[in-house]
Amino acid sequence: MPTPNDRGPHRPRTNIQYHVENGWVVPDQPQTPPRRTSTQEQRRAAARRARAKRRRRRQLALIGTACGILVVSGVITALLPAKGADAPLTSDAPANTRLVAPVPYAGSNGSAGTAQALNWGTVGPQRQSADTGYTYTALPAAPAALPEFGRVDTSWFADAAFLGDSLTAGFCANEYNIDVGGALVCGYEGISPNTIVNRATVTSPDRGEEVPLDVLAAAQPAKLYILIGTNALVQPGNDDSFLAYYGKMLDDLRTALPNTAFYVQSVLPATQEKAADSLPGLAPDRLAVINAAIQQLCAERGCYYLDLSAEFADDAGYLSTEFSQPDGVHLTVSGYSRWVSYLCTHVPYSKDNPYQAGSTYYLSDDMKNLLSDIP
Repeated sequence: MPTPNDRGPHRPRTNIQYHVENGWVVPDQPQTPPRRTSTQEQRRAAARRARAKRRRRRQLALIGTACGILVVSGVITALLPAKGADAPLTSDAPANTRLVAPVPYAGSNGSAGTAQALNWGTVGPQRQSADTGYTYTALPAAPAALPEFGRVDTSWFADAAFLGDSLTAGFCANEYNIDVGGALVCGYEGISPNTIVNRATVTSPDRGEEVPLDVLAAAQPAKLYILIGTNALVQPGNDDSFLAYYGKMLDDLRTALPNTAFYVQSVLPATQEKAADSLPGLAPDRLAVINAAIQQLCAERGCYYLDLSAEFADDAGYLSTEFSQPDGVHLTVSGYSRWVSYLCTHVPYSKDNPYQAGSTYYLSDDMKNLLSDIP
């Protein structure tokens, strides 16, 4: 039992030092050990441990999410009704409905290939077998009109021919003598598509009387530029007959020229003054319908279509007076220069094309030799 003099558990004495200060005995202040400060390396190690901890948490979260998705997918799959392996594929389209795609773009050598449309199979899903034959996915259709694609020089036309009426005849040596690289010019005053179809004899400014189809068949050009229709469309009202002859003309030309690439140019309008006066059939609104039909004929036959009208039209769609003769139909010399310039910039791409130096896609002779083995 503790006594009054017992002050509880004995506490160890601390070794306190004293000193005299101003006549007073004052204990010395205890010296505290210096606080340990973390070094830069320790801080980096702590940061690495924190990043590793966060990374482990993210990995665990991703694993949990993936497991959850797998579980949900398994449940959905189990709930879906089983589909018989031999269930036939069905299609809302009639069995005899056919999908016909236009002839693909010409090859790199500029040839247009076959003129017939290609059958790419039936519409809708079909069960395929060796007995019924196999269907294939159609290639992307060519653009509605041949776009601008670099600039070639006039040597591009060295193996070409031009077929048309008096507008085309302006290229002839005995007319304006326009430089088209030595191309064969079959331009005849007053002709229409029926002239070609009926194998009529006409007069060339350079060669005299001839049958255009016979001249072209003998020459077998690699390219044929066609611009026909102005004479037949001067007056309105014969659209169906004109388009029927136009399609037949393209077919006859294809038969005679199986390996030739066709470049069909849109029919040009007249100037606004002449269209309102004496040439109502050459107004822009009517020719827009005619040229759209010609464009469709080209798509069906694998021909390139050139929207020449857009190059010469003014803001209202009529032939610009800047390039027209006083008759409102024929072109001036500057008009022919613009025409040739347009044709030189609207050709299908090939690395072998004679692109002008400085033009897009131009290759030097050395580069062409390096790329000679590439299609």
